[in-house]
Amino acid sequence: MPSCERVLYGADYNPDQWLHDPAVLLEDVELMKKVHATSASVGIFSWTALEPSPGVYTFDWLDETMDRFAKNGLVVFLATPSGSKPMWMSELYPEIRRVNAHGQREPSGGRHNHCPTSPVYRQAVARINRELAKRYAKHPALALWHIGNELNGECHCPLCKNAFHDWLKQRYGSLEELNRAWWAGFWNHTFTDWSQIPTIDKSIDGLCVDWLRFMNDQHVSFLETEMAPLREITPQVPCTTNMMGTNRGTNYWKWSKTLDCISNDIYPLPDDRADTWRKSLGSDFTHSLMRGFAGGNPWMIMECSPSSVNWSKINKLKRPGVHLQEVMQAVANGADVVHYFQWRKGLGGFEKFHGAVVDHEGGTEGRVFKECAEVGRVLRSLSPVVGIAPARAPVALVYDWEARWALDSSAGPKAGTYGDRYTEACVENFRALRSAGVEVDLVAVDADFSPYRVVVTPALYSLSTETARRLADFASAGGTWVATYLTGYVDTNNRCWRGGFPGPCLREVFGFWNEEVDYLFDDEKVLVQGAFSGLDLLTEATDIVEHIHAEGATTLATVESEFYAGSPIILRNDWGMGQTCYIGARLAEEGYVAFYQHLAKELDLPRLSLPRGVVRKTRLGADGPVEFLFNYNRHEVALDLGEDTFVRVADGKPCRGKITLRPYDSLLKGVRVSDAAAAAKPVSHPTRHELQPS
Repeated sequence: MPSCERVLYGADYNPDQWLHDPAVLLEDVELMKKVHATSASVGIFSWTALEPSPGVYTFDWLDETMDRFAKNGLVVFLATPSGSKPMWMSELYPEIRRVNAHGQREPSGGRHNHCPTSPVYRQAVARINRELAKRYAKHPALALWHIGNELNGECHCPLCKNAFHDWLKQRYGSLEELNRAWWAGFWNHTFTDWSQIPTIDKSIDGLCVDWLRFMNDQHVSFLETEMAPLREITPQVPCTTNMMGTNRGTNYWKWSKTLDCISNDIYPLPDDRADTWRKSLGSDFTHSLMRGFAGGNPWMIMECSPSSVNWSKINKLKRPGVHLQEVMQAVANGADVVHYFQWRKGLGGFEKFHGAVVDHEGGTEGRVFKECAEVGRVLRSLSPVVGIAPARAPVALVYDWEARWALDSSAGPKAGTYGDRYTEACVENFRALRSAGVEVDLVAVDADFSPYRVVVTPALYSLSTETARRLADFASAGGTWVATYLTGYVDTNNRCWRGGFPGPCLREVFGFWNEEVDYLFDDEKVLVQGAFSGLDLLTEATDIVEHIHAEGATTLATVESEFYAGSPIILRNDWGMGQTCYIGARLAEEGYVAFYQHLAKELDLPRLSLPRGVVRKTRLGADGPVEFLFNYNRHEVALDLGEDTFVRVADGKPCRGKITLRPYDSLLKGVRVSDAAAAAKPVSHPTRHELQPS
């Protein structure tokens, strides 16, 4: 993380787009001070402004920006410009443009369309990055390297295809082993030469998963190429790249191992409907994922919007209080940096109507500008939490991209609402745990599970023998392993396990056999009934219901409709000194919550009992714990705080005893919000700097 004594606050900043109007550049710094900004991401799409023709560099505008920031006590997250290629380069070297799945070379323009394998592009990126590192290595404004921008996507060009073949040779060693792993004899897909293997064939689901693994590895390799000259010349400056939550094609667990710190772009879309609290808990899921990538340490929001976006079907404004809560929510979950896209709205281009701190009007009287200033004021009060890792939760939830890829690539299981059944299952279980008042960490499938009391693995469709053994050992040693429908259907090559589901060899561990699966129509529901320690459960299952036979496990709930009525659907099994639990259907929300409330009570897990949509988070601080209380609802909620005294962030007024939480309310305990300016510690920077010769 960049070194600082307060929460860093700023935005993507594009001074190169305003060189025709120098007055704007001077005004920007003064406006940044008014919103209590500390930092800006600079140069993300500036390659042509830095190198207008091959080998010709024009750094004057960036020199002035860096000096202006240093003089005014601001720091820069200096971007490498690889996220968008110069037009001259794209036309001069066509090979750096991606080829789509239909074999067509993409035209110049757009963004995120470079070939990650191209040696020409890798060399060009390394050159410009070296020039940037040499020039600004000792500049006092340089706080962080921002690598590229939202790196993702696929390329099917001959370079990538050949690299894929080399990757497969390294993975499998022989065509015989590859054909066996992919079950290639089906539909006569047996390969007799490496050159026959395509980059895409949806009828070979093992190939689909391996292609995504390969492309993810290419992105990681590209990142490492980008960072090499920066780490050589500026080893003291951390490197990050802005992730995109649960983006389908990027296994960020692997990315996190090569980055110095974790940053994410998140755009929760405004929603004025009654269930807005569900979306807020979805954001908590993403924040917890970032905290997992960071190894439990603080992380960064590199992009969010203070208001609307421009790319949604409906670009709705955020209601008063929503954005302040979004920012506080991120900090409560471990964020030490909050940046926007964007600082100032551009006058043209695709994102000219995207939300920004400074509107086209350019003044300080707009609602959004005032709200951003309020956010900056509040963030200054939160300096005690900076740099301190959030406390570990008692429950870990596994999020595994490879299980997701395997499920997405398999014909048969019903697709999710958004085509992503796996993430849907993970979010629903996370949301139920949080609604039950239980804190949750997100971890990788190869994580160390021993620090946790409970490990939850929703829809872990692809499961290796090693992972199954590690999870079973965790339960045997005294832990509780909770799994759900679609667990252990295939191995890491997307081949079904023999011996019945769940595999591999988990029938004994869970004490049941999953004979078959009923995929329901969208409007179809199946009744589920059971009793958890006296808590009667009557709920519904939708989409997926497994036909299960108990083989030693205790039945906690059964199906009460359809031809398989009476069969178990929620089970518990003793395993060693611990236990396993299984939920064999996609339950309605109250069913999940009831189960996790029962489990928390049984295991005596620390938990809070709060109204639906009200969340309380604790983050450790230098002077003691800092507590956050949020009302994620768009309606008022009555709450009894007892002897606790919180401060309402919006007005600085104390709250105690029986109170009414306003819509999107945010409360704090453990810091003084009313005198935030006095609580902030100054950031010290030299006022002048001589640039190093390039």
